[in-house]
Amino acid sequence: MKILGIDTSTPIGSVALVDDGNLVAEHTLNIVQAHSSRLMPAIDTVLKWSDITAADLDACAVGVGPGSFTGVRIGVATVKSICYALDKPIVGVSTLEAVAYNLRWTNGVICPLFDARRSEVYGAIFQGGTEWQRLSEELCLPIDAFLDRLGTHTPSDSPINFIGDGLFTYGAAVRERLGERAHFADAIFNVPRGATIACLGAQCLQQGEGDSYWTLVPNYVRIGLY
Repeated sequence: MKILGIDTSTPIGSVALVDDGNLVAEHTLNIVQAHSSRLMPAIDTVLKWSDITAADLDACAVGVGPGSFTGVRIGVATVKSICYALDKPIVGVSTLEAVAYNLRWTNGVICPLFDARRSEVYGAIFQGGTEWQRLSEELCLPIDAFLDRLGTHTPSDSPINFIGDGLFTYGAAVRERLGERAHFADAIFNVPRGATIACLGAQCLQQGEGDSYWTLVPNYVRIGLY
């Protein structure tokens, strides 16, 4: 299955083509430039590198957020247009899950954090290792409230693996609260890669869990539960 994966929910824009689980091409940029001006050229570049046309795709997957409102909207609208024009299957993928999946084989709890501004974080809780699973819904909370919620899912002495650009802003608060229990991923893993979006999208399609380009919408998660 040739699946195009796209994410524009953060300043890092990423487009990738994955074919039957194998990465064919990926274009990822972390630069100050609007996604609206660089997304279509990036898609065109990946298709040319892969020596295929958009018509050769079997499906598309897109990061639906949470993240930048404008970035998420651009990515979702672009992929919906492509899938509508070519009558291809579409899958929306959580950007938080895509980032957490970069640590897929890490044993223990994995917490992706994005800076949601307004003194809040976007976050979720996953279990890594051989039994990958989601342990929480996606949240938008002040960091202390998020760490309170995290405490309900983890033993008081277990290590917790954090990942995501929210660590640049809230890493010190996490360290102060959790001390040596907090393990931070290297910054290079904070990237929501198009390849990961494509792989997670392929898994959804194989399980019959695709979306409709008529109803797929961004996941802004602006209001959390306190």
